[in-house]
Amino acid sequence: MRKTRRVVLACLACTPGLPLMLRAGSGFATGDGGELDAAMLRSLVADPRRARLLGYRYRAQFPAEDHPDVLTDLIRSSLGLPDGRVAAITRASLLSVLDARVRSEFGVGNIVGVDGWLLARTEARLCALCE
Repeated sequence: MRKTRRVVLACLACTPGLPLMLRAGSGFATGDGGELDAAMLRSLVADPRRARLLGYRYRAQFPAEDHPDVLTDLIRSSLGLPDGRVAAITRASLLSVLDARVRSEFGVGNIVGVDGWLLARTEARLCALCE
């Protein structure tokens, strides 16, 4: 294929969107709806900007959890949700389950210090999912 100026410019125009295309396609390639689950879990966060900051610090403290699929699975299991689509559950139900879990984790001391905040482990993972 001959590399004309038009082809080079078209390729350069597409490169900024490449990470988004690759990331968006990862949930569909696996067929497990992981990206839909992650999006539904992210929607539970009231202040996404603050959550991203806390999530960045959490992921730096726990690099083994620094992947959206890992975080989604950990949050799903801690909330006692079945494998599959979290998106099938209503947002109000998810908020209720999340609230109960956060209270339980504070009660048993399953907390983590992130940037001066004390967060329940599931709450911190939810912030980390908001990357």
